[in-house]
This record gives sequence, C-alpha cells and structure tokens, in this order.
Amino acid sequence: MGEETRQPAIEPEIIPFTIPPERMDPEAAKVVRRLAEHGYEAYLVGGCVRDLLFGLRPKDFDVVTSARPNEVRKVFRNCRIIGRRFRLAHVYFRDKIIEVATFRAAVPPPAPPDAGNGELIIRDDNVFGTAEEDARRRDFTINALFYDPAREAILDYVGGVADARKKVVRMIGDPNVRLREDPIRMLRAIRLAARLGCEIDAATWHGIRTWREEILEAAAPRILEDLLRMFRGGAIAPAFDLMLDSSVLATILPELADWLDRARARGRGREVEAMRVVLRAADAWTQSGRELTSAQALSLLLSPVLRAALSAGRQEGLSETAAIDRVLDPIAQRIAISRKDREKIRQLVVNVEKLVPGRRKKGRKRSSGALVRRSYFPELLELFELMCRATGDLLPEVEKWRQRYREAFPDGPPRDDKKKPPRRRRRPRQRP
Repeated sequence: MGEETRQPAIEPEIIPFTIPPERMDPEAAKVVRRLAEHGYEAYLVGGCVRDLLFGLRPKDFDVVTSARPNEVRKVFRNCRIIGRRFRLAHVYFRDKIIEVATFRAAVPPPAPPDAGNGELIIRDDNVFGTAEEDARRRDFTINALFYDPAREAILDYVGGVADARKKVVRMIGDPNVRLREDPIRMLRAIRLAARLGCEIDAATWHGIRTWREEILEAAAPRILEDLLRMFRGGAIAPAFDLMLDSSVLATILPELADWLDRARARGRGREVEAMRVVLRAADAWTQSGRELTSAQALSLLLSPVLRAALSAGRQEGLSETAAIDRVLDPIAQRIAISRKDREKIRQLVVNVEKLVPGRRKKGRKRSSGALVRRSYFPELLELFELMCRATGDLLPEVEKWRQRYREAFPDGPPRDDKKKPPRRRRRPRQRP
C-alpha cells in the first residue's frame, strides 16, 4: 500500500462572538493566553463554547491546544499530567482545575463494516493532530467549536454556529459510522437536543433508530451516567419522549417500554401522561436549583415498573424485596446500578406510599415514628414532595411529615459519625 495522502488544511470560518465578562472563566482565559504567549495554538473548546452560544452558563471550561502535555507542564508550574491511554494536563488553581487537552486526530475504525463481526467501536483514540482534525473527530457540530478570547471569535470548521442558530443537533460525518464508533453518542444526541431545545437532524435521527441496539455494546456505567445527566440537566421529560420515539428506551429499559405499551393497549393513557407530569416536575425541581440523588432519579424513572412488580409480587405471596428485585436486578445489571443505589431505590419505592394518609397498615402505632428515623427518610420525603408538587395534591402532608422529622431530631439531622474500627494488626506467628 502506498503512503496515505494528507488532505490540505481547510481554514475555519471566523465568527465574531463576545462573551460577557461575568460568564467568562478568568482562569481558563489565563491558560489560553499563557499558552498563546509561548507560541502554541490554544482555545476554549466544546461544551463551554456551545453553552455560551445558547446563552447558558457553562459548568466547566476546557482548553485545547497544539502543545503536548509535557509542554503544557513546562508553561505552568501548577500542572499535573493525568491519564494513561491519552494524557491530559490539569492546571490547578485555588478552587478549580482547568483541563487542557492536545489536539487529537481521528482514528479509523479497526475494520470496515463488512469485515469480521462488523464492529466499528473505537477502543484506542490516542493520536495527536491539528485543530481541524480535532474539530472533525468530535461528535456533533455544536460541540466542535473553538473560542479564541484574544480575537473574541469562534473558529468553526464544521458549520456548528449555523446549526446552533437553527437549533439542530447534527452528527459530524456519516452517522451510520460515527454512532457505531461510540454508541453512547445516541444518548448524548438525545440529551443535548432535550436540554438545548433542539431538533436532531434527519440523518442522525435515522442512524439512532437504525443502530439503537448497539447502545448495549457501550460500557454499562456510561449508559447510566448519560441517563442521570438527563436529570441533572433538567431535561429528562423531553429526553424521555425522544428515547420513546426513537425506540432507544426499548433498548436500554425494555421493562419500562413494555409497561408503557401495555398501559396504552388497556386504555390507561392517563398513567402514561401521569409519568410525564412527574418527569416535568423533576425538571422544574432541578431547574430551581435542587438536586436529585441518583437513587431518587432512578426511582422516578422506574417507579411504574417497580410498583407493578410490587403489586404482582404481593398477589404471589412474595416479599417486597423479592418482588422488586425480580425486575430491578436485570435492569441494574444492564445499566450498572450500584448495590447501594439498588437498595435505596427499593426503600424509596416501597415506602413512598406509606407517606400517603391511610396507606400505612393499621395496628402499627410506631410505624410513622420508626419511618422518620430511617437514614433514607430525607430522600424519601423529598421524593414524596416532588410527586405531590407534580399532582398538586397532598402538599399539607409534606409539611406534616417534615414536622414529624423535626420532632424526632430537634437538634437537627443526625450525623453519620460511624467510623470503621481500626484494623487489628496480626501478631507474627512465633516459630516453635
């Protein structure tokens, strides 16, 4: 085979764009400026540029540069190199870390689609490149924008600014290849479209529907993390509808998709709409500045399925734990729910109905007092409050339970001061 010919460099489109000083991270701007002063290309990149373009306040500011990690460390004394597969530079400031990456080039898939098993997943992406190559290897056009603070301009190699103005999430390259290289991009497209109020372009949407089954080829913890990010971004309700319409929900949570299908078939559309109402309430909760724990988020999402399992288990004479675990265990394995969160989900789903008047079993005078002393009760009460706010019912009950909790702990919530006992040293065995 002959040598691979390198394509001529393409100049980016330069779009003037001024970031308000109150939204700019001064430390990130300082890192870019210092690298430029030492003769390197350096820009703000990715999510921070995208969010600023959409009028949002970024959580993190990342930097990309032509400098190699060791060169970055020579510029900044407050720098550490991390990573084994692909090294990154972390520049440390008093209260934050600015991540600095070197431009990377796209890596071709290990085999063409018709060779071997057809796997296109990229498992090694560790090649340095140019600014243009770095932009084109990224996933979506709106994520591939560079910002130069000195010029107050966006450098756009892929038409991302135009897509942002049209509110379109578009895959860079052929979606049939790029989505299979990293199937998590399907969830990321849905999350971005839901959070930013965008549409997914037709080719990307068709690729998601075509290759949705390959999401399960991704690492299970990454699937869970993207689901939780939908909650944290305050956009789980629109993301839920996109997952449902694309059949992605049927791939990662077939139990929930089956429940929705059965509810519709039996004319119980109100139950489906009630779930949407609760998810919209979760978005409002997050957008108001309150956070859901991972157990609370998953309890909301899986609640219809787990309540149905609980009801069926009672009819069969199963314990509450056995009934829920029968459904929860395969879900937990598929999306890597931790054992701790699995236990918390079970506690939340089983006990949330006990906060509704008349739902606690008679003859248990100590039941309410014992419940408020459970370590998970604060999470349970928050979940109950969110569900009450969704329906507009039983809000006085929330305050009643909050008062019971204050009475149980007049000096404030109990502190978890339990410490592991010190390890006992083994005495050396005495030889005879």
